[in-house]
Amino acid sequence: MDSQFVERLEAAEVARFVELGEGVLIDTLPPEHFAARHIPGAINACVYEVVFCETVAAFVPSMGTPVVLYGAGQGSRDCLAAADKLARQGYTDVAVFQGGLEAWRAEGRELVGSAPEATEPPHPTANLEPRIYRLHPDESMLRWTGRNVNGTHHGTLRFSAGELDCAGDGPKGRFVMDMTSLANLDLVGSELHPVLEKHLHSDDFFFTAMFPEAVFATTAVRLAEEAQATRPNAMIQGELSLRGVGSEIAFPAHIRNLEDGRLTIIANLDIDRTEWGVVYGSSRFFQHLGYHLVFDFVSVEFRLVLE
Repeated sequence: MDSQFVERLEAAEVARFVELGEGVLIDTLPPEHFAARHIPGAINACVYEVVFCETVAAFVPSMGTPVVLYGAGQGSRDCLAAADKLARQGYTDVAVFQGGLEAWRAEGRELVGSAPEATEPPHPTANLEPRIYRLHPDESMLRWTGRNVNGTHHGTLRFSAGELDCAGDGPKGRFVMDMTSLANLDLVGSELHPVLEKHLHSDDFFFTAMFPEAVFATTAVRLAEEAQATRPNAMIQGELSLRGVGSEIAFPAHIRNLEDGRLTIIANLDIDRTEWGVVYGSSRFFQHLGYHLVFDFVSVEFRLVLE
């Protein structure tokens, strides 16, 4: 049985199903959401948990017991994903209430729980307080990946300072990277490890003795009014000053609230190192490179934590 063929029920049919008491009504949302609001008579088995099927088995007497699944409502595949999982386990009498809590509430039907009348946005938006958020360097990190025809090298770079000023007309940020912390990870333990790190710090690449810091200063931070929680909710533009050269970059990012009033900024992007004068091994500037050839684009991903 595939969820596209599973029986779809309406709210009145679900109410009748609960009244008859001949099967099990399952709320497929996380337990904290279930505790706040759910349809009377439902039990909870979160479809996002790896033990979903084991949880259902503890409540459902047999594979032939009638089961009705529901979740948030239209636009959320929670109950359909649950139906697929149960079908693969061998359950034979499964239906879904795809309208879920949204349709149940729209018909004015009763919900129970600690906050049955409250509603929560399906994808929480970023809440930026009108203040300056300061970087927490110990919890922030940049990871890089460089490539050539033979493979890749990857490593880390630390931030030394930074802030996001949300007190004015729009968020403005400035973040400082400690170029002397540039490190390689994939060759650790190899005799080539110190060779590569020395080369990266040399004037062939990032010349960290002369340019010990890199700075990214924003020129624009635009937040989306509505964005799904797993997709970027901001576009960040600014100038990256590296190896004594400043160049504009722009990239999508996640700006998300953490606990205790903290923020995180997460992004990944590819940058052309040659725009900042890092031209070693680039065919744009040299010929007959042989094994010294290094691809121009470097992949960068970072996570900043601010408080």
